[in-house]
Amino acid sequence: MKRARLVTVSAATLTALTLTLSGCATANDKKPAPEAATQEVAWPRTIDIPAGAGGEASTLTIEAEPKRIAALDYESAEVIAELGLADHLVLIPEAVLNPALGGHVEELEKVESTFPVAMEIQAENVIALNPDLVVMSPRHGNEAPIADVLQQAGISALQLPDSWSSSKALITNIDLIGQATGGDEQADTLQTEIKEGLKNEAAESTDDGPRVMVLTNQAGRPFVTAGSAYPIELLGLSGAQNVAAELGIDRTGPISAEQLVQANPDGIVLIDMNGTGDRMFTELLANPAVASLSAISNEKVLRVEGRQVQALGLTATVDGLSQLTDWVSTL
Repeated sequence: MKRARLVTVSAATLTALTLTLSGCATANDKKPAPEAATQEVAWPRTIDIPAGAGGEASTLTIEAEPKRIAALDYESAEVIAELGLADHLVLIPEAVLNPALGGHVEELEKVESTFPVAMEIQAENVIALNPDLVVMSPRHGNEAPIADVLQQAGISALQLPDSWSSSKALITNIDLIGQATGGDEQADTLQTEIKEGLKNEAAESTDDGPRVMVLTNQAGRPFVTAGSAYPIELLGLSGAQNVAAELGIDRTGPISAEQLVQANPDGIVLIDMNGTGDRMFTELLANPAVASLSAISNEKVLRVEGRQVQALGLTATVDGLSQLTDWVSTL
């Protein structure tokens, strides 16, 4: 099956889709649920969604088991695939097909449509695929308006309360997606595996651990990972300190050679978010002042793939924390 990229549809098409949506049916509606999600689940069901940052608690009623699901962020797509429901997905971010990020590439390659840039996705593009459930997180700021249009069109839209920037948010979001898709038991198992795994791999708490800078290759250049970010939580669990905080950097963004030299970290973590390896870091690390740092000259650099330290990696982040903890102990 040839996978389609989303294209913009006209307002007239959107109106027609909205009027006829409740009567539409596709061949996918007749596909049986995967074996992993065949436990008895009562429908309709109402989900209690806790308040997130800047939002209020809400409820969402889903009338029947979703058979065509659109996932508007990486993590939601990965969770749905992990619950055994990859064949229910009709729309995913194309980045999850990159092995550096996605852990279910083979299954997700069969999804009929992808989109390249989450910030540019429009409600009509989603509606055109006739989903019966859309899952999204508040990462890019355009999710609430999209959800309003979807709900007016009669499509259930699960707005997760928080983005995937902490293990707490990860566990909450997995639980909500499990409830919304009928994969409750699989979601419970996944939550337990992640919680117990991270607990078992964490180092002893310390206030004077090694000072580490975490860099990622995003938007064609090196970014410093900072503030409330899943890799920073893992860094703390490994027994290290986030040196970016010393520079007053509280948000992930571009970093200069001067900032890296000023930080003078004991170690550097390079997160490959797109499968390009060191290529986007080369110019920064080859800067003479940066190259003279002890972390570089003594080869105190750890290279990891995005799925090992980002929330979308799910259980892979347990192994990522183990690797990070072992490395930090050598600094």
